Amino acid sequence: MLVSSIARFDAINTMNNAAFASMQTTNSMMNLIGNAHTFGGEHDLGMLHELDKKLSLDLATNGLLYKIAYLQEKMLAKMGKNELKQQKVDYLA
Repeated sequence: MLVSSIARFDAINTMNNAAFASMQTTNSMMNLIGNAHTFGGEHDLGMLHELDKKLSLDLATNGLLYKIAYLQEKMLAKMGKNELKQQKVDYLA
């Protein structure tokens, strides 16, 4: 029971961290767009493109990590309920 609770808290923590990282990445992308007028020339556009690719990949990675942690937390919650049911049956027997 304690192990599944710790694992659930870890999954929730991972979800929160992934959501925060996604927010930070989105803010970075918005700042990049807002400051696009400061870049000039073909070389800087290449750099801007590379930053956009990196931030888009970070955003997708954080979204996937969030979904995995959400499903992990959901699975562990179900396992915790099953453990409680099993303990109740053991006490009754």
